[in-house]
Amino acid sequence: MDAGPALDHGRAGADVPALDLPGDATLTAAALRHAFGQYPTGVAVVTTRAEDGALRAMTINSFASLSLDPPLIMWSLCAHSLDLPLYRPGQPFGISILAAGQTAIARHFADGRLRHTPLPDAITPHASGIAVVRDAVGHLLCTVERTLPGGDHMMILGRVARVETAPGDTLAFHRGRYAHLRTP
Repeated sequence: MDAGPALDHGRAGADVPALDLPGDATLTAAALRHAFGQYPTGVAVVTTRAEDGALRAMTINSFASLSLDPPLIMWSLCAHSLDLPLYRPGQPFGISILAAGQTAIARHFADGRLRHTPLPDAITPHASGIAVVRDAVGHLLCTVERTLPGGDHMMILGRVARVETAPGDTLAFHRGRYAHLRTP
């Protein structure tokens, strides 16, 4: 059976033709944002500590699983973010996967003016010392493995050291709005 180019796994000498796609005048940032919005994503809050011990938290929807062995996740951050220097190799951080009822928390930590302001009763210290969102449906405790450039963003690759889940419906983001994913 022919594995085809998709299953080639980058072997040297593979005969994979290059695509020469014509440019598209409608390919604007707004058009891309609209197209990307058609794909529902989960909503998470990433937390870490600055060198002075101050909590840093932000809402993300770029979170994705990357590998089971080793256990890796990824998420991205604007390449011009003032928080980018916090995410250097070895830096511990937490990912809290938000529950359906946590829209207010998502909005708070998505707001660049508010996200460094504590939100009473939302963040709690985990036994590991990493801060997490209270009552989230999932927590992943990680360390930064490496960062990689990706256009106008930096991809943060994290090695997962611990994972915890809880029952409940999950918060999602779709077409520019928060939505609830109900468990069947």
